[in-house]
Amino acid sequence: MGLYERSYMRSGGDAGAGSKAMIKNLIIANIVIFFAAKIAPELGAALILTGASMHRFELYRIVTAAFLHFDFWHIVLNMWGLYLFGSVVAPYLRGRQIFWLYLMGGVIGNLLFVAFNLNSFFALLGASGAVYAITIAAAMLEPERRFVMIFMPFRPVKTSTMVIVFTIIEVLSTLGNHDGVAHLAHLGGFIGGYLYLKLAKVPLAWDPLRKLLPKRNPVSFDREGYGRNYDKQSYRTGGSSSFSGGFVPQQEVDRLLDKISATGINSLTEEELATLRKVREHMNHPGR
Repeated sequence: MGLYERSYMRSGGDAGAGSKAMIKNLIIANIVIFFAAKIAPELGAALILTGASMHRFELYRIVTAAFLHFDFWHIVLNMWGLYLFGSVVAPYLRGRQIFWLYLMGGVIGNLLFVAFNLNSFFALLGASGAVYAITIAAAMLEPERRFVMIFMPFRPVKTSTMVIVFTIIEVLSTLGNHDGVAHLAHLGGFIGGYLYLKLAKVPLAWDPLRKLLPKRNPVSFDREGYGRNYDKQSYRTGGSSSFSGGFVPQQEVDRLLDKISATGINSLTEEELATLRKVREHMNHPGR
């Protein structure tokens, strides 16, 4: 069972209805812009990302291109992915977090492509980078969720496995295939989604880069409950906490998440589960 599969670890209120509404609004925005660009081609020409537009410093196109699509199947496949994986992410993030996750994936995806093609003639459009950000978020929040993939129709694949497979395909395609698909933008979407969840300090059930990152030094707790190798970021949990002053230090949260990653959530004690529950409540209502 994943970290967030327990009801008390899910965000409440806005992170349910609000996030689903944001997914819906993003889909509607993409559809409206798609038809608007078909009716008025000059609009699409003004929003698409091109090498020439970057030389003119029309930086807004880095954002607007993430809402444009080439044809019917292009938008259908992207919106289906946004709906499918957005439905997995919605219980864990607020509506505005969904929006910034989408935007960060789209922007970093477009920037990565531009960085390697600045002096080339290109026209870049599509929400694929943004959708890839939503996809990796789904994998990091619910790595055990299984999906049936088109090219593996008879064996459901875990979201974590699917992200690894997609990433390998995109890397290989970037290195040796000129098929007209912006694979760098897809990779940038993965990077953007990963960075957003880490920067937003969203508790994760799976971190694909955890084993690649340098290990932190062992933590030694002082009397105030802070590790000497950590900054003093903490979460207020109320007077019932076993930590000094009702605060849970960041390193304790990291320790619990590392334990879940290594041995599963069922390895946590009831006290540890209660600590995570309180941290979740603090993150939902930081002012309390």
